[in-house]
Amino acid sequence: MEDLFISISAYLNIGSGILLLVYWYTFAIFMPYGRLSTTLAILVENSNWGWINILGVLGASAGLLGQAGIYQLHQGSESWLSPIGFYIAVLGTMMLIGTMLWETILWPVLVQVDRSLLDFQGPIYTSRYFLPFFIIASMIYSAGYILVGLGIAQLGLLPRIAGYLIAVGAPTFGLGSMFGKYQVYPRSLGVTLMSAGLVWIGISMLG
Repeated sequence: MEDLFISISAYLNIGSGILLLVYWYTFAIFMPYGRLSTTLAILVENSNWGWINILGVLGASAGLLGQAGIYQLHQGSESWLSPIGFYIAVLGTMMLIGTMLWETILWPVLVQVDRSLLDFQGPIYTSRYFLPFFIIASMIYSAGYILVGLGIAQLGLLPRIAGYLIAVGAPTFGLGSMFGKYQVYPRSLGVTLMSAGLVWIGISMLG
């Protein structure tokens, strides 16, 4: 049963890496980033917004579930990085999946009602709750995966380089959104590194 659990987790990590990579690059290609200036409505109104974001939700969800297998492999070790990183990464991923879900489902409705709601100087982005929550979620997500990646590298049960790829890629992707209209560059680099690490780890778990 444990072998089956590890195998399922391995495929979830591989699927997460692939889905996140496809999600972000289709987002970067199909979304009109060049026209992004004062409002996010220009992206939300695009016909590709829904299905692309669903790929992101699925990729993040697969990664969330795939972490359980990595945690299982590290059971019994004396390292504190892996267990603490696991819980922090799970919390941060859950928070970011929540933001991705409301962006996917609710924002197209808001745009139809009043597109100014998604202005960067509008009521959502200037809310005392929205941006602080998003920033905190991104920081928790990044911190969790830094610890997970370093734990993988420290224990050596899985490819060390893959652990470093996750430790560098996750925060670059998660915190890259703070660069506004230039976020496509750091986030593209970050998701590429992280996805490579997840796929590599997943393959090694099957071996």
